[in-house]
Order: sequence, then C-alpha cells, then structure tokens
Amino acid sequence: MRASIALLLFIIAAHVAHLLPQTSQITEVTQSYPATACPGPIGDAKATALLPNKSVGVRDVARAKTELWENNQGSYSITRGAILVAGNPSNTITLQSRAGKWTSAATCTISDSVVWFVGGTADVTSQSKIVLVNSGLSDAVVDITSFSENGESQPLPATIKASSDKTIRIDTLDPGASHTVIQVKTRSGRVTAYLLDERVKGLNNVGADFVAPVSQPSREVIISGLPVSFGNGSKVNHRLRLLTTGKVDATASVEVLSPTGVFIPVGFGGVSLSPSEVKEVSLSDVDLGKKTFALKIVSTEPIVAGVFTEVKKGSISDFMWSSGSQPFGKVSFNLYGLEPRFTFVGERVQVVISWRTNSGKTDSKVLVGEEIVSWKVPPNLRLVTISNRSGAVASLTWMSNDGVTHLPLNPSTNLESATKPLADVTVIQPKNQ
Repeated sequence: MRASIALLLFIIAAHVAHLLPQTSQITEVTQSYPATACPGPIGDAKATALLPNKSVGVRDVARAKTELWENNQGSYSITRGAILVAGNPSNTITLQSRAGKWTSAATCTISDSVVWFVGGTADVTSQSKIVLVNSGLSDAVVDITSFSENGESQPLPATIKASSDKTIRIDTLDPGASHTVIQVKTRSGRVTAYLLDERVKGLNNVGADFVAPVSQPSREVIISGLPVSFGNGSKVNHRLRLLTTGKVDATASVEVLSPTGVFIPVGFGGVSLSPSEVKEVSLSDVDLGKKTFALKIVSTEPIVAGVFTEVKKGSISDFMWSSGSQPFGKVSFNLYGLEPRFTFVGERVQVVISWRTNSGKTDSKVLVGEEIVSWKVPPNLRLVTISNRSGAVASLTWMSNDGVTHLPLNPSTNLESATKPLADVTVIQPKNQ
C-alpha cells in the first residue's frame, strides 16, 4: 500500500513539474569600450583634451554622481581636475603646456594592473610628479616602486580615495637619484597612472614631458620617431635609459634604424645591465644621419627602455621622452590642427591613413616601405584614422611654440566583454500551450 501511494505521488509531481513554466538559461555576450581618464592640470599648466568628436560625453572625476555630458566641441579645456571620457573606439589625447616653456602629450586611458615609466629624475632639478586618478566608486590602493642607478627602493603604498586623484613627487621616492624608472602596481580599484617629468635649474626652466607607460617588459623594444633635428639652427641630443626587470644580469644590443641604413653603433652591441639598476647611455657620439630614426633594443632578459631627447631651437629649450610602442590594427584620434610627424617602423610597413579636414573634406594616403617610414601631417586635419596592415609600431612627434613632445601610437582601450543570462519565452508561456 505504501509503495502504491509513493508511486502515485511521484506521478503527480512529475505532471505538475511538466505543466509549470520552464526556463532555459542562455547567455548573451555584450561588448563595450570602457571609459578613460585624463589627468587634470598639473601645477599651473594649461590642460586640454582632444576628444574624438563633439558628441563624446565627459565629466569631472570628482563629480561621480553627475551624468556625462556632451561638450559640443572636440577640444575640451580641463580646469578643475581629472576628467572621465565616455568609452568609444577612438583615442582621446590630452595636452598640457606652460606658455613658452614646455609642451607635453599623453593618451587618456585606464592603466593595466602593472605599468612602468622609463623616465623622470629625483635630483635637485626635479619637479617630476606621478598622478594617480581613481575613477572608481571605491578607494583604490597602489604600490609604487622606484628603480635608479642606486638600485630598487622599497615599495610605497598609496591609497587614492574614490572619484579623486592624487599627486606624488618622484623625489620623495628615491631622493637624489638621477636616472629613475617607476613601477606602479594596482592592488585594488580602477586607477590610471601618469608621470610628468618637469625640471628646473634655479629659476630657469629646463622643460617637461609626459612619460608614456609601458605595460609589459620585453626582450625586444622598438622606439620610433626620434628626430635628428627640428630644422635649421636646432640642437638635438639623445640619451637611452635601460632597466632589466628580472633577477639576473642581461646584455642588450642597440640597433639604429634609419632611412639610409640599419646598423649597430660601435660599443652598442653588448650593453651590460645589472638587475634593478638603471643604466643610461648617450648617443651624442653616434652618427645618426639626417632623418628621423628609430632604435631597436634586443636583450637577453626582459627590459623596459626609453629615450630622453633634449631640444634647443631659438627661444625653445625643452625635452621629450620616447617610449616603446606595440603593433596595432587600427587607431583613431583627433588632431585639431596639430601637425605632427608620424613614424612607422617594421620589417614591412603598409598603412592607410584617412582623415577629415576642418572644412569637412575627406582624403587618405597609403604609406608603403621597409624598416622606417615617416610622414608629415598636412595643416587643418581633424579626425585621423590609421589602419595598420603590416604590424608596424608607430609614434608621432611635433614642435610647437611652447616646446616638443612625443606620443607612441597605441589604442587607448580594448573592447571589454560581459555575459548576462537570458530566459527563453517559456518563462511566461508554459510548454503545453
């Protein structure tokens, strides 16, 4: 009797389950570009963000509860502090300058969990600063480690409050050091790190420039777009800074890539590097030719590298930092009248550059070559799109009335994917209907 009752209850339960609405969990993958952060004015510098177009939304990072709003202009003056730029596939370039003293440029982005800055100094000339922008809604924590000719310093933990930014002077990390490399490691939060290297001697300006971040040490680094001159009467001097990030000694070979040839200068075929010690070598005695060149550094161990370039021309006395860049597929940005020189480096260079002018006209140009190809931007360009068909690396360099600057070309963001569950129609309609 008990067995019969149990069987009857099982049959009833099975029928009821069949008549109830059924769900089928399906996932949908969505993709979007994350918002990026631009630093606010550093010191008394004038700061401007070159947005991809006038419909891209922006807001102050500190005003977290404010909606992003359209500026209705592509060139946006940053006056209060760091800003957040709505996610989109194009780069936003930020410019900072002091009239007649220096100019600098950086790509607005969201930093990787670990970034390296090959540049700056902590000696008596230093006004260099690390800017940490927390665009998230909770506090963030980072560890900052300085490397120099003196070796590695103890990591400095720093907390950045939600929706705020924080500035840290480099000379507080390793006082007196001349050649610094800074590592910023994010432990928690949504942080973007910038480094502005600014220097003065007494009351005299030396110059300033943003140091572009490097996300991953590598055994091969290519630094493109290094100028030999900026026209008649200019003086240009380059110094290469190197750090092996491993725990063993490394040997690096430095190759010069120029339109007139490829060669390894005497004494640069085996540069010795000690772990955690920054080394700097001058290129002043190297015949670099008469045209824009690039450096290819190959090392036995992973390294980070950068080039410090001093420029003097007339009343301009400034410097710029050039960092290595990575191959890319496509990158877009707005120049708003800037006239930089693009430089592409690769065994085979094949790129298509398309643009729109300030009058709305469109045009394009195909660049093809080997090793290194440069192109001077014509006047009055606005949105520029570069389609890279050969895996070359690239950069842009320009001189203004305030100074010189260099910017490696890399996409500022990548598509981020997310999944969300979807229920089928039987959630609201039983199967037997």
